[in-house]
Amino acid sequence: MEKVLKLGAAVELVKHNLSLDDPEALDGKMACSIHELLSGNRIMLTNPLRRATLVPLHSGERYNAFFFIGSKIYNAPISVVKNHTDGNFRIVEVQMTGQLLKYERREFFRLDAEIDVRYLVLTADNAAAFKEATANGTLLQMPGFENGITLDISGGGMRFTSGKQMNAGSMVITHMVADTPSGEKKNYVFLGKVIRSERYKDNRDRFEHRMQFVDMKREARDEFVRFIFECERKRLKKQGGN
Repeated sequence: MEKVLKLGAAVELVKHNLSLDDPEALDGKMACSIHELLSGNRIMLTNPLRRATLVPLHSGERYNAFFFIGSKIYNAPISVVKNHTDGNFRIVEVQMTGQLLKYERREFFRLDAEIDVRYLVLTADNAAAFKEATANGTLLQMPGFENGITLDISGGGMRFTSGKQMNAGSMVITHMVADTPSGEKKNYVFLGKVIRSERYKDNRDRFEHRMQFVDMKREARDEFVRFIFECERKRLKKQGGN
């Protein structure tokens, strides 16, 4: 265990019967880090947070733990032993109850959906304006945004159409607006890389683009995946009502 796990490594905890990529895990997972490695496959974790709120763990509770070590993820079941305090710092002692294994993330669920999307191709000509707009919070007001429509979206990227072709390898800012469960408008703004851009088979006057998200923070990706699953739930509910 000591050869794989590292002090300070990020850890995410989900219910013992869930995997990291299960839709049910997205809203309930907790984030913490490795505080100390003990003997006998025991670990001290920082007190976990769920959406910036401390979550108390209790002796005997079971979780599925995912350890982020560099670019790799390792997984093991754990059981809570007891809580400790280190000065004013709360930590949790857990017992690893199964083998530590490398975890391979699933391919992101892909949702077929037609959603309006705005996009801005980043070039040498607009690089300075982009840097300034990012710094002062006016990115979405930059000139040069084009309009498109998504064909499908996932936590890893999207496929969309527009009236202009792009070069493979181009870096693109995409902007979508969605309704939150409370009815508010939410802006989703991501950086992506064009993998392919070609004539759209269903409309030769348009182009189909395949784009992969780049440098998306895990929190932003999780929120976007929740949005995708919410769209899918609404679609299935609507189908069931017909």
